[in-house]
Amino acid sequence: MLSLCDPLHETYEYRGVEYPIDLTFDNVLRFYQLLDDKEFNNEEIVATAFEMFFDMKTKDTEFVLAAFKDISDYISHEPYGNDGGDETVSSPIKYYSFTQDAGAIYASFMEQYGMDLVDQEGKLHWDKFKALFAGLGPKTYFQRIVQIRMKDTSKLEGQELTDTLQAQNYYELDENKTEASRQAQMDSVFAMLKANAE
Repeated sequence: MLSLCDPLHETYEYRGVEYPIDLTFDNVLRFYQLLDDKEFNNEEIVATAFEMFFDMKTKDTEFVLAAFKDISDYISHEPYGNDGGDETVSSPIKYYSFTQDAGAIYASFMEQYGMDLVDQEGKLHWDKFKALFAGLGPKTYFQRIVQIRMKDTSKLEGQELTDTLQAQNYYELDENKTEASRQAQMDSVFAMLKANAE
């Protein structure tokens, strides 16, 4: 997580050895795409992710599994709302997707920060990206889409209801239709990690 007094994570330590690690935002986003790719089984996902982050292969299965778990935990950690609640509660509805909303995110970074994310590929650290992403203002294109998705329609009537439902349908996320299958896949990956660790 981004800290103003600690350096960004550029290495990963395993058994006393420091390994360079690629935590640029575009590499992390490719990792999220990999998790959604139905063409890979769990073992292939873990092995491919290791190669993506470390730019090397290893036959040390314990290293690969430990790195996969630690990196997954690290990049998904949020600065707020980590109250240690019950982790068995089902996942909330998703209101954005780095893949489906890529164009809106790109436009919003340009609009608010004057930052061309394409030019930042391979440079911008995930922690910096995540902080800037969280800071996108309510008037940016991306945040307006999120607001449409989140809008409560229970008290709307007539044309306002029709317009809101049409907008929500237009901007609906594909992954909300398959969130249960995605959660099942993640549970399966972590079950495999646990089984291999024992």
